[in-house]
Amino acid sequence: MKKTLLTVSFVFLTTLALSFQAYSQWDCVLSTEDASANGPGYQVPSVALIKANTFVALVIRVQIPAGQLPYDDVNTRDSASANYLVGYSNPTDTSGRMTVVPYAQPGLFTRWVSGFDEIQLYRAFKTVGTPDSLVYVANNDPDHNILVFRLSKDSVISTDYRITTGTDDIMGLAVDNNGYVYVLNVYGTTANTKEVKIFKGIKAAANAWGQPPHTDTPIQTIDLPVGVYRGLAVSPDGKQLFISSVSNRDVVKYQGTPTGGYTKVAGFSFALTAGDSIPGTKYLDSASSTDKWDLARPLGMTYLSPNNILFVAAARWLGFNIKAHNSSSAYTYSRIYAVNPNNGAILADSIDVANYYFINSGSYTSQIFVTQHISGYSSTYDVAFDANKDMYAQSFYSWTVEKWHNSHTLQTITLGVREVSNSVPEQYSLAQNYPNPFNPTTTIQFSLKTGSRVELTVTNVLGQPVKTLVNEEVTAGTHEVTFDARTMASGIYFYTLKAANFIETKKMILTK
Repeated sequence: MKKTLLTVSFVFLTTLALSFQAYSQWDCVLSTEDASANGPGYQVPSVALIKANTFVALVIRVQIPAGQLPYDDVNTRDSASANYLVGYSNPTDTSGRMTVVPYAQPGLFTRWVSGFDEIQLYRAFKTVGTPDSLVYVANNDPDHNILVFRLSKDSVISTDYRITTGTDDIMGLAVDNNGYVYVLNVYGTTANTKEVKIFKGIKAAANAWGQPPHTDTPIQTIDLPVGVYRGLAVSPDGKQLFISSVSNRDVVKYQGTPTGGYTKVAGFSFALTAGDSIPGTKYLDSASSTDKWDLARPLGMTYLSPNNILFVAAARWLGFNIKAHNSSSAYTYSRIYAVNPNNGAILADSIDVANYYFINSGSYTSQIFVTQHISGYSSTYDVAFDANKDMYAQSFYSWTVEKWHNSHTLQTITLGVREVSNSVPEQYSLAQNYPNPFNPTTTIQFSLKTGSRVELTVTNVLGQPVKTLVNEEVTAGTHEVTFDARTMASGIYFYTLKAANFIETKKMILTK
């Protein structure tokens, strides 16, 4: 990164933007060149990551019906036309695209096909990739299917898998390591009590993904308050679930399991502030006399494991034709927040995407490919990570996919106490850690018959303190905590629970 470009000539940058200079450990190392043989051809709201340097871009042709308000009016139904999928393998700025995609081609779209069953990609804004080369798309056809494709060596092909989700528009989508599929409605209403639906995966017994009519009962649902929602992320074990609200401009956390249910976590708080706005870009909605276009909103999210960091893409949900309503100042905001999943605190691994463009090019709307990988026109709607902890994002209005590398070591957050069940047990207990032996993390579960102050500590064979995992008030019920021992030597360790008058110690083995 050209840090030396931040000189006195740029003093007009706001204090808020300058505060993000601490996040300069991120560098963009790839940007698929717009208006070239390697570009996706149109706007990209999301990327399905398969593995390092292998991904599928979800592309959309967006149109505005006559008389309809822009997307920033969160109370108005989103509308868009067809989508298509573009695969990339070992890409550079100028190579790696698998298929020929005409630039700005009207009417181009992808079909999901299985025998005589055919569904067109339509009004889809979110896609998720899995290591087995599957590509899940939250589609807004009449049955609002989750459609499943597969990335082959040279193209994106249909599978026989899809599942219907109902009559409501969907956007948020996630798949955990156990194969459970999570889907989020765009709108939360009083009439609907199932804004989040969780389905068993395509490898589960007696699933409906590959069987017509592809309709299955969710194994779990969550009722959300009235609002408008965009993003959904889960931890790999499915025990932490995060939802972004564009109407409240915040992220909420739920804790539990796909089979046992979820409860909202009161101690988690992440919300955009007055600083997350773009002066000079207001668009007045005459119907409500409310300024809508100047507000950034939390959108797509992902959970990075084993670092235990939630990444939240924040941008303006821009609209169909940004220059019809705004100047280039509309592109001065896009951020990817790194967030502590325990409490919602913003971490130093965050990045100000728009400011990065400006520092490296002197403009928010410059496109510099190959040498500097600058997409410009910042509009980061989603984020994903590969096994190397490189970050994949996109610039929606620059029609590009980006890869970002962190030159520093990402911090690791120790997960706090997580509630497994609020059912009150008959007695205090401390379970054996699992797995055991372990490397490098293990889970310790304990139960409390009354709320009390809890101390959970780890010692070595000499009885010397190694780590305090819990030292706080904990409510009655069954809880668990993760012990991360990646910096410790192999050997035998002991963990001790103290709660009220209860004390118990158990042995665990770290094997590296």
